[in-house]
Amino acid sequence: MADPRTDHVTAKIGLPSPQIGQHSTLDQAQANALAQATALAQAMAGGDLPPGTSVIQQKRFEVVERLGEGGMGKIYKAYDPTMDRYVALKVLKPDVPESEQSRFHREAVIAANFSHPNLVRVLEVGRTEAFQWFAMEYLRGNDVGDVLARRRYISFRVLIDIFTQTLDALHYIHTRNIAHCDIKPENIFITRDAYDRRLVIVKLIDFGIAREYGGPLELHTHITGDPRYMAPEQAVINGRIDHRVDLYALGVTFYEVVTTRHPVEEHFDLPATKLLALQVKKEFEPPSIYMPENTPPELAAAVDDFTARACAKDPGQRHANALEMQAELVSMLGILNQIASTEEEDRDLGT
Repeated sequence: MADPRTDHVTAKIGLPSPQIGQHSTLDQAQANALAQATALAQAMAGGDLPPGTSVIQQKRFEVVERLGEGGMGKIYKAYDPTMDRYVALKVLKPDVPESEQSRFHREAVIAANFSHPNLVRVLEVGRTEAFQWFAMEYLRGNDVGDVLARRRYISFRVLIDIFTQTLDALHYIHTRNIAHCDIKPENIFITRDAYDRRLVIVKLIDFGIAREYGGPLELHTHITGDPRYMAPEQAVINGRIDHRVDLYALGVTFYEVVTTRHPVEEHFDLPATKLLALQVKKEFEPPSIYMPENTPPELAAAVDDFTARACAKDPGQRHANALEMQAELVSMLGILNQIASTEEEDRDLGT
């Protein structure tokens, strides 16, 4: 990979002036360029830039360390000396087929147009002679996958908060007819508010295989996604999908977080095609079987009902949208509060 430190930050405004005196006459293009440059110089003398003025900038980043790797790109922590800040720099892998490279740029464009506190911000996009790149806000924290790797249970109230924020992000993109198509623990990032470290902030990341729906069908030559979390309808090449593929994948993720095990993890050694077949046919066991023994029965039943609906094989039997799914999650907090209230009353009565 080329050393990004060899690039320098420069800014050029408008059109360069032609070198007068090198030729005895000016052709029409040179004359037009000279006229534009003269007009620009006159406008700038008055402290204004006329409409149509071009501002051309080249960026410089200093790579600090590699953070991770995805299907199409590698992500680095990098320093932006112009803005005096760290960024997450995503660089397209050199071996990505040319037919797939447009997806990389498309990911940056899609994410750059988002404005939501639970979606990672794309700051800049560009290319060098060696590779394409885009820069995102740098996040400090861990993804949900890191927590699962330690086989640790998350406090149920914190868990509800994490998934509620994730559903806020999904509602935002779904109202724009965009499906993420790659919801999984590794793409749900947990960080802290910069001004109040007590506040947990969730960021939905990686829109590399996001798809628009509701319009003309996007044609693909192969299936994309993680077979551990893909909805049955995603297992069909060029099949019709909508926002409910994300709700299914989030349901599988919820199952995994609340139990610390994936519903089909005993089959992870199977080829991707067979794992996809399981997603199509296999009904998951109730998650309450794997929840801690001291889980209140009312809460366990609510979790079972929630995951059964979220992970329904038929999209029509799932939650209608992210807000409906969110409301059912929040209702579990009501169950927790009722249980806590009852236990407090029992203590007051000495029972």
